[in-house]
Amino acid sequence: MSDFATLTDVVAISGADYTSAEQDRINTILPLICDTLRLEANKVGKDLDEMAGDASYASVLKLVTCDVVIRAILADRKSVV
Repeated sequence: MSDFATLTDVVAISGADYTSAEQDRINTILPLICDTLRLEANKVGKDLDEMAGDASYASVLKLVTCDVVIRAILADRKSVV
């Protein structure tokens, strides 16, 4: 099982610059987010890894994963200010 998105995807989709610490955090939380999505889908009888074999599903999974990561990083930035 691979992650549905990468650091490169997050940067490309967000268009933001991330500090080294934020990049480390992104790399840490990506697999956690993907596993969470898998578990939630499993509750309704869906296998996201199987579904990701379809390019359309893979794109949506990438976008959803990136969105969750971006929100987490933005929340961290706001809590620091």
